[in-house]
Amino acid sequence: MDERRPDMSDLLFYIGCAMIICAIAGAILLRWYLVTYTKRLLHCLDEMIAGKSDLTIGEEEELLMAKVEVKLRQLYEVLRQEKEQTQRDRESLESTISDISHQVKTPITNIRIYQGLLSRDNLPLEHRRKFLRQLESQVDRLDALMESMIRMSRIEVGIVQVNPVLRTVSPLIEEAIYQVALKAKEKQIQIKVKCAAHLKAIFDKKWTLEALGNILENGIKYTSAGGAVMVTANTTDFFVKIRIEDTGKGIREAHYTKIFKRFYREEDVQQEEGIGLGLFLAQEIIRQQNGYIDVKSQLGKGSAFSVYLPAEA
Repeated sequence: MDERRPDMSDLLFYIGCAMIICAIAGAILLRWYLVTYTKRLLHCLDEMIAGKSDLTIGEEEELLMAKVEVKLRQLYEVLRQEKEQTQRDRESLESTISDISHQVKTPITNIRIYQGLLSRDNLPLEHRRKFLRQLESQVDRLDALMESMIRMSRIEVGIVQVNPVLRTVSPLIEEAIYQVALKAKEKQIQIKVKCAAHLKAIFDKKWTLEALGNILENGIKYTSAGGAVMVTANTTDFFVKIRIEDTGKGIREAHYTKIFKRFYREEDVQQEEGIGLGLFLAQEIIRQQNGYIDVKSQLGKGSAFSVYLPAEA
């Protein structure tokens, strides 16, 4: 019995030593793990601070280190996208301010000129009336410009909330035509309509009416007296297509995308009324309803604008 006691003591001693060795090894391993983890974490942060966009993410392991690294890289991507969006917003704002400054400058300059002419005491009555009409025209132009830019800004920043719901298309087309009927009559332009009474699409009536009105107004404006405008509506695979076709001047194919830009006007129509925001607003309105607009045209023969609205599911 006494001989076994030293053996038991030795065993306990060896077990204790083994536990100490394991603890030391565990501490060393833990320190190595933490150092490696910290280095990888710092390396990942350094890459983010340096603004590197070519960060590669390896296969996601079920380890804390890998998970944190992946989350950091995801955070970096979010921050990078926000930075790019902020830059785009800044550039858009600068462009808008530049456009507004350029567009407002002309009518204000003209108003000052007519104001100076009207201040002359010896100005003949006939000339005074003429200048007053010109002055009123410039004020109206400035007012229309301000109204259009306010609508444009509200749409761009998302203040305007469209409410697309399933509606019948024919009343929309009828009301849009009614808005431009007087201008068409003055130029003896015939407006023809072909739309099934039961046809339905998903759209916001108020804003879609403005979009169609802008396209119709352009068609009448750039169509010679005695011409025609044809409005048709039919279904496609996923959309209802409203096609507005005129017999006007036509548009060069190279300018198809330009005509939807803010304040853009073709060189040969500068003498016509307008500020170049109608098609821009129309496109933005339809886009916000998950639709789109395309155009086909031939110089000297006319243009066809097709408005695609989401169809009934």
